[in-house]
Amino acid sequence: MTRTSKSPTRVDAMKQADNQEPGRLILMKPSSSKYQEIQTLFHQGWKHPEKFTPRIKAIFLIAYPHERLEPYRKYRSNVERANRSEGGSNEQFLFHGTARSCSLGDDKTCVLLCSRADCYLCCIIAKSYDVKKCGTRHKFRRFGAGIYTTACSSKADDYFHSWLQGFKCRVILVNRVVVGKACQRRYNAIDLTKPPPGYDSVVGVPGADLNYEETVVYDDNAIHPAFLIAYTDSAESQPQSRAAALLSTLFKTPVAS
Repeated sequence: MTRTSKSPTRVDAMKQADNQEPGRLILMKPSSSKYQEIQTLFHQGWKHPEKFTPRIKAIFLIAYPHERLEPYRKYRSNVERANRSEGGSNEQFLFHGTARSCSLGDDKTCVLLCSRADCYLCCIIAKSYDVKKCGTRHKFRRFGAGIYTTACSSKADDYFHSWLQGFKCRVILVNRVVVGKACQRRYNAIDLTKPPPGYDSVVGVPGADLNYEETVVYDDNAIHPAFLIAYTDSAESQPQSRAAALLSTLFKTPVAS
């Protein structure tokens, strides 16, 4: 049996990235454990009942030079020490949807970042998140001026937008986020500029002002993009309506569209 090369690990990718521009995308193999982990998070996080679960086309590892991630690692270590008895850094993979002005991720060869100022996707990958830009596209800030992420992939999908017509797929970012000690809130707090004293982040809990969870951090170094998921439009992945699918199952015959 011919041996195939392994999917690049995070360490391998960082080594590769040392001589590359920041934010280089590396296609992951579906057989790799990390691909499968991210795929599972995406599918488990797709919670909107009115949206059909889309098909993943590709997952890319976002590789950075080693020194680029030093501020994140330092922040994570500081939170880990401060919360040693209360969950440590509480690092999580969380989703973020944003606007795209190029074809990044549209197929397996579209891996180079563009330089357009209105391509928020490439700006985030190239320069990471900037809390000062909070509200650039969406003026309403439920928990104030912070960087918004969510474990609900279908919610992050709501924020994807392509400025290009005829795009081939949708994309969302998967981020490493230092959640630390989270302050849970059920109601809006639009004037926040930092977490309440003693906390590292704010988590919006569904039930009052929210339908789906969201996590907000207020320090640029608390988050960095780690993966990019490219996936089909949810309607494309399930062309039959729910009613048509049910009738087809009941009567064992195709339903004309």
